[in-house]
Order: sequence, then C-alpha cells, then structure tokens
Amino acid sequence: MCCSMNADGVLVEVRGLTKSFPAGRGRSVHAVDGVTLDIARGETLGLVGESGCGKTTLGRLICRLEEASSGSVMFDGVEITRLRDKELRALRPRMQMIFQDPFSSLNPHKTVEQIVGLPVWLRGMRGREAIRARVGQLLQLVGLDPSQARRFPHQFSGGQRQRIGIARALACEPDLIIADEPVASLDVSIQAQILEVLRRLQERFRLTAVFISHDISVVSHVSQRIAVMYLGRVVEVGPAQAVIREPLHPYARALLAAVPRIGRSAERAATVLSGDLPSPIAVPPGCRFHTRCYLDQVPECRTLEPELREVRPGHLAACHLVEEATQRCQ
Repeated sequence: MCCSMNADGVLVEVRGLTKSFPAGRGRSVHAVDGVTLDIARGETLGLVGESGCGKTTLGRLICRLEEASSGSVMFDGVEITRLRDKELRALRPRMQMIFQDPFSSLNPHKTVEQIVGLPVWLRGMRGREAIRARVGQLLQLVGLDPSQARRFPHQFSGGQRQRIGIARALACEPDLIIADEPVASLDVSIQAQILEVLRRLQERFRLTAVFISHDISVVSHVSQRIAVMYLGRVVEVGPAQAVIREPLHPYARALLAAVPRIGRSAERAATVLSGDLPSPIAVPPGCRFHTRCYLDQVPECRTLEPELREVRPGHLAACHLVEEATQRCQ
C-alpha cells in the first residue's frame, strides 16, 4: 500500500525504490529495499531510524545523488530516475540537500559570499553588487550578519556553518530540501536554534522537506509526518503526533522508549531492543525486525514479510502483530 496523504498535491512519488551496493564475493548490501512513499507539497516528512537503516541513502536517491537499482522517483510529475544528465541539471536547483557535517560540506578555500553566491549566479543573477545583496538577504534569513560574508568557513562555529549550508540550499530557491542529520554534530543548545531556523523557513516559503535523523524526538519538532525505517524498509508512517503518541510498530515504540522521559522506566524495560541491527548483506527472512522484537511472535513473523497497511486513517504499519503493539500503547 502507498504511504499517501491528503494534501495540496504530491510533489515526490517514490515507488518500489531499491538500492544495492556490491559487497564482494557475489553479495550485495541492500541499503534501500522496495520503498514506496509520497511527499506532499509544503510538508516536512521526518525520516527516522538507526544508523545503517538506509535513510541517508533514500534521501540521496530521492534527489538522485545516488542511482537507484530499481524503482522510480517522480518529482513534480517528472520521472527523474531515468533523466539524462542535461535534463537532470535543469531540474537540480529545485532539489537541494543540507548535509550532516558543516565542517566538511563547505569549501574551506572559498568565502561565504562565494559559497552562497555561486548558486545565486547559477540561477541567472548577474552583477557583483546584485549577487552580494542577495547573499546578504540569505544570510539574514538564517540568522547571520551579512557583514560576515567575506569570511572563510573556518572562522565560524559549527552552528554558524550549518546556517551557511542552509543559506546555500535556499539560494537556488528550491521546491524540495533534503536535510540529512543537519543537527547531529552540533551541541544540544545549538541544535534547538537550527531546528527553529528550519521550521521558520519551511513555514515562510512553504518548502517541501525531508528531515533525516536517528533521533525521533528531534524529528517530531519539525515534521508533519514521520516515516520510520528499519533495515532498508519503511515500517511505519503517519502523522507526526500519532506516531509519537501511539506508535503502531514495535520498532517505532522502542525508538520512542529510548528517549529519556520522567516516569518511563517500566515502559523502557518492556520495549528494550536486544542485539544489533542485522547486516543488510544478510537480511533476516520474514519480518526483518523479528530477530530483535520483544513481542510474542507468531510463525509468520519468521517466514512472511509484512506489508505496510493502513491501521488508522493515514497511519500505516508493517507488522503481523500490530494489534498487540497497539494495545501496549493504551
């Protein structure tokens, strides 16, 4: 079933998207394994899961920084997975990525004015003063002083560098932004500031965004919907508050239980994850979560991979025991 929603229209349609990487000896790493997902215009979709679950690869596939092994991505009605280079370059400014590491994603040999000004120039603006003025506007939008535009990245803090990365992404006036763990390398106090910048910009410009994070509590602050990934597949997707308050999949519930909260020790004990994430080279048969699941399993858990199904309006989960997981939420 498609992870769809009621909205002003769909900007991104992902269908059966798969990405495998060769791992030697005839084996493959199944990083993304048959993901189907819609992203509405103007919404922020939170994409959450443990490291190694495939969420970053999925984000890169959506904006075609990686080539899919199979499946398709439709962007504003255009099938981008098979576009030729020239056609893709014309579409590229409308899809921008904010990277995790602000220390390595900015060219250390360029000034901020050059870093942010290049996409402005590529968008067709000419004249040094006009570009400089536009760069100043963009820096103000992300909370930086335009007078700092002639500095180099090493002269800024980590949070300031991430603001520069956001300004660079906005310079192309994109329709879609993929934010890949944009606050993971920052101090907690700085994380809150960057999240507020992203939330404010999304509201102001009605941006469509995919916010990738391993921290479900971070995702909940900026997302209208949340998709939970496990070992290359989406196992739950629904309205953000519904996923946070009443998760349907046992893995989503375990992620939430890991978030420190007062008075939740019993719940955390009941939902603790055992063992490590299985290797994407050797995906377990049946439900790929069954090797770590804390619910009382049925034979189908080990033999039949569950499909996403709508359990509540707009709230889908891939679990044979979703009714039992739902009862535990009550």
